[in-house]
Amino acid sequence: MFNTQTDISVHKLQLPNGQVARSEQSFSRTVIDVGCGKNKVAGAIGVDCVALPGVDIVHDLSSFPYPVATDSVDEIHINHVLEHLPDVMATMEELWRVAKPGATISIRVPHFTGILAWKDPTHRRSFTSESFGYFGDNGYSFYTHARFEVMSVRLIYSTYQKECRSISRMLVRTIQWLLDRHPTFCERHLAYLVGGIDEIKVTLKAVKTN
Repeated sequence: MFNTQTDISVHKLQLPNGQVARSEQSFSRTVIDVGCGKNKVAGAIGVDCVALPGVDIVHDLSSFPYPVATDSVDEIHINHVLEHLPDVMATMEELWRVAKPGATISIRVPHFTGILAWKDPTHRRSFTSESFGYFGDNGYSFYTHARFEVMSVRLIYSTYQKECRSISRMLVRTIQWLLDRHPTFCERHLAYLVGGIDEIKVTLKAVKTN
């Protein structure tokens, strides 16, 4: 089902404590796409609960721990997955566990004001631009041991920009320009006036101390 190189990479990724994974992959980056579905990030090891094409590790994402070694991953992608899972805090803690110190975590989630947040009946929650500050950046971070530095947060007005007609596309671009420059003001005062914000793109860095 999988090519030999992928099988070898998955085997190393799953080794206990990540010791061999770290030593043997010291010259290459280990990337995983959690909840990849059919659209896995190029070059990543795909993890999902269904054995779809491109899924390399089949595992229930609400069951911990994942079959991935501790401190073994350089880059994690989790796109439109967190909103489906029952325990966001536990999931983030698991991503933190498998991440190497300084690893990047790229996240896409629905914004609470957008139609995408609640049109899917399998969604359990939505997010704000400040949701990921609860992992080290604010006074409530004592509820979890996982620590991430928030590297960037971007509010995306419309994920359907390419499908818009020219006049609509100009409006979308104008609103996006405002969101990029005044995200907090727009999130608090403008979002509902323009029909809501579709999604949030977040980049985190795993913070670990010896």
